[in-house]
Amino acid sequence: MFNTIKEALSFIESQRVKRSFEDFQKIVDRYHFNVNLKNVIHVAGTNGKGSTVTFIKDLLMTQGYHVGTFTSPYIIKHNERIAVDGKPISDLDLLRLINQLYPIIEKEHLSMFEIDTLIMLSYFNELDLDYHVIECGIGGLNDKTNVIQSNIAVITNIGYDHQFMLGNTLLDIACHKAGIIKERVPLFTTEKNQEILTYFQKVCKEKQSTFYHVEIPDSHHYPYPISFKENDYLLYLPSYQVDNLLLALHVVSSLIELKRGDIESVIEHFIWPCRFERFGSLYLDGAHNINGIMALIQTIKERNLEDVGIVFSSLIDKDGTKMLELLKNYDVMLADFEDERSQGGHISYQEAISIMKEKHKNVVVTGSLHFVSTVRQYVISA
Repeated sequence: MFNTIKEALSFIESQRVKRSFEDFQKIVDRYHFNVNLKNVIHVAGTNGKGSTVTFIKDLLMTQGYHVGTFTSPYIIKHNERIAVDGKPISDLDLLRLINQLYPIIEKEHLSMFEIDTLIMLSYFNELDLDYHVIECGIGGLNDKTNVIQSNIAVITNIGYDHQFMLGNTLLDIACHKAGIIKERVPLFTTEKNQEILTYFQKVCKEKQSTFYHVEIPDSHHYPYPISFKENDYLLYLPSYQVDNLLLALHVVSSLIELKRGDIESVIEHFIWPCRFERFGSLYLDGAHNINGIMALIQTIKERNLEDVGIVFSSLIDKDGTKMLELLKNYDVMLADFEDERSQGGHISYQEAISIMKEKHKNVVVTGSLHFVSTVRQYVISA
């Protein structure tokens, strides 16, 4: 049992030993956790999950609905993972639930993500929410969030990430992501690879689930024009947010009627930290895999950002070598930050940013969302 939230979270974040999905399902069943939340939208994919969750939540909230979200990783504070109407769970509620669940946590030796999943289920079951938008951690089929019973499945895209867990081919990875497609639960996706789309269609047919492919326009002009149901909009956000917004619009419009003014309001007020987030001449972008770096490069080009220097750091389970190869046309400085999984560099990120600011007109910090969130806290507190 814990007296302070700091003490509780320090313990939770140290719990790394994981078990199989099947074993976690048995724990959920053994302790009678209710996984039948109302109106669950389950989101998987390689990139764009968090942004898509936020767009869905924002669109639903314009109509007065109360929405619970479960996302990872957090940017500033652990509480962000579990939120209602965009407001993270309070320290008091989080501490209360951690202590309430502690006998189970201790007996079953749960990992951090498993603990968070059980806290999420407990918290949302206490509330009378209209919708629940749940983001997968890794994969889908064996992700611990897959204990839930969903009403809609969403897969943003398929790219190379976590190959040690999901497989070495895109189709292998797609098989894991498709694990969130349940019987008679519709699937929405913006995936573009035809082989993967064919596979998704096959799974949907087997599950008697409706397949919705959201096609993305080929646009390279900032701000990005978007058409939805005979209305046109402009998106003043990174190019990859076009995919995430259109996916969210199609998902939400299958549930409720959206008004043009509400959509415009969501676009205008959308905030998602560490996604090409600007602080003067410094840009923070949590591109943490190959597809993410490719999208970042596209955004830099389409924004006509001149004289760009890159401060880069990634985690040991990521393909940092390939990401750096993609960035070979830029001046890149490898930096280090305090994380046991950091691939490391020869210089601190603080010093790297200072040096690059002197050398270049614009500086982009990228390579890992954990790294970028650390830098963000430093920038805000400076």
